[in-house]
Amino acid sequence: MSESSKISWTGILAAIQPRIKLLRSFDQRSHSYLGYVLYLQGQIGGEERYFSVAIGDVTQEKFQFQAGDEISGESVPVTDPKSEVAEQYKASQFGFPTGK
Repeated sequence: MSESSKISWTGILAAIQPRIKLLRSFDQRSHSYLGYVLYLQGQIGGEERYFSVAIGDVTQEKFQFQAGDEISGESVPVTDPKSEVAEQYKASQFGFPTGK
């Protein structure tokens, strides 16, 4: 995906959830941590609604997002919604419109 296909968004962080990948093969199960999913109420692509954005561990460690934070950024729509819990990923350009 190119930078030009990124969608700008802003909103109030409603919840943060760990993002894991669960693999099952016969009687074996394994999982891996992929980061976090941010659930926001705000504006994305000019539309007011709830939406979700996937972020990595390093991003969460750097910004320490918490419910109630007002944040903004840019991200790309997920290419295969069946394999991803978030609507958006590859997020960048994070900001805090009201300061943090």
